[in-house]
Amino acid sequence: MERKINKDKMGRNTNNNNVRDWDLEIPTDDETDEDDDRFTEDAIRKRAELHDKKCQRHEDLVRNFTNAETFEEAYKCMVTINKFEEMHLKIPLEYKVIGEMMNRLRGATGKEKFMLQQKLHRALKVVQWKEKYDPNNQENYGIIEREEDSPSVKDVEEDKEEFDLMRGVDDDGDDEGDFEDDKDAELLEKLSAIDKNLEDKLALLDHTFGRKGRALEEEIKDLADERNALTEANTRPLYRKGFKERLITVNRTCKVTKGGQVASFTALVACGNLHGVVGFARAKGPKVPIALQKARVKCFQNLHYVELHEEHTIAHAVQSNYKKTKVYLWPASTRTGMIAGKTVKCILKLAGFKNIKSKVIGSRNPLNTVKAVFKALNAIETPKDVQEKFGRTVVESYLL
Repeated sequence: MERKINKDKMGRNTNNNNVRDWDLEIPTDDETDEDDDRFTEDAIRKRAELHDKKCQRHEDLVRNFTNAETFEEAYKCMVTINKFEEMHLKIPLEYKVIGEMMNRLRGATGKEKFMLQQKLHRALKVVQWKEKYDPNNQENYGIIEREEDSPSVKDVEEDKEEFDLMRGVDDDGDDEGDFEDDKDAELLEKLSAIDKNLEDKLALLDHTFGRKGRALEEEIKDLADERNALTEANTRPLYRKGFKERLITVNRTCKVTKGGQVASFTALVACGNLHGVVGFARAKGPKVPIALQKARVKCFQNLHYVELHEEHTIAHAVQSNYKKTKVYLWPASTRTGMIAGKTVKCILKLAGFKNIKSKVIGSRNPLNTVKAVFKALNAIETPKDVQEKFGRTVVESYLL
C-alpha cells in the first residue's frame, strides 16, 4: 500500500512539472487576435437593413391607420402600432417625459408655464449630456477618449467664441482680436508676478514680528487690492434683459485682528421683470462694488414666479412670519396704489403689483422682512389653484 501511494504522488508531481504556466492562462479579450464581429462591414450593413425594414413596416402600419374606414379597424391598427413600437422602436424614458411636458406646456399659463419651462430646460440639458457621454452608445465608441485627451479644433473655437461673448467682445476684425490677446497675456503676466510676491511675503510673515510684521501686512493688503482691481476690471457680468435691480440695504461689519481692523460689506439686492418674476440675493465682499456684483449675479439664480390677479393686485389677503417679523398683505382696488414700507414696496413693485396694502409687525430687519414677503407671495392661491385643489369651478361672489 505504501509503495502504491508513493508511486501515485510521484506521478502527480511529474505531471504538474510538465505543465507550463502559460498553458494555464486564459486568454483575455484584449489578447484575442479576432476582431469584434459587431463592427465588421457585414454586421453594420445588416443592422442598417434591419432598421430600414422596421421603419418601412412602421410607415405601412401608420398608413393603414389613416386609411381605416371604421372605428374598430382604427382601434386594431392603434394596438398593433403600440405593440410594434414597444418591441422594435422603443423610446427612452427621458424622451417620453420631455414629450409629456411639451404637451402640458401648450395649455399651461402663469406659474405652471414658468415651472414647466425651467424643468424642460434642465431635462434637455441632461439628455444632451447623457447622449454625448454615454459609453453604451455605439456612436460614441472611440470618441470620448479622444475628446478628453485632445479636444478638436472646432470645440476649441466654440469655447473661445463663448468666452468672448461672455466678456462682451465682438469679432469685427483679426487685428482687434490680436490686440485683445496681447492684453490678456499682459494681464496674466501681471497676475502671476503679484501672486509670486504674495507667496514670498506670506512666507516671510511667519517669521517676522513687531513693526516689520505690520509693514509686511500692509504690503500684502496693497498687493491683494491691486490683484482684485485687475480681475474686477476684466470681468463683465451678464444680466438678463428686461429685469430691473434694486439695492435694499448695505451692511458694514468690522473684524478686529492682530494686524488691525478688517472691514467687510454685505449687500442685499432684489430683481424683477415687472411681470410676475422676482428674486433676491445677499452677498459679501471686502468692498461695496464687489458685494453688489456678487449679489446681482446670485439674484438671477433665485427667481420666484408670482401670479398677478387681474394684472394689478393679489388674489386674497395673506399673512406670513419669519422669525420675529410678521407681514400682512391685502388686495386693493384700482387707484389705491402701494401702501407699504420701503422694503416691501420695492419687492412688490419689481414683481409688477400696483395696488396692495401691507403692514409689517415686529422686527424691521430688512433680510427678515424680505424673506417674510417672499413666503407670503408663495403662499397665495389663485382661483385656478383652488379649482384644481377642490375640483370645483370658482365664480366671483357678485355673480351669485
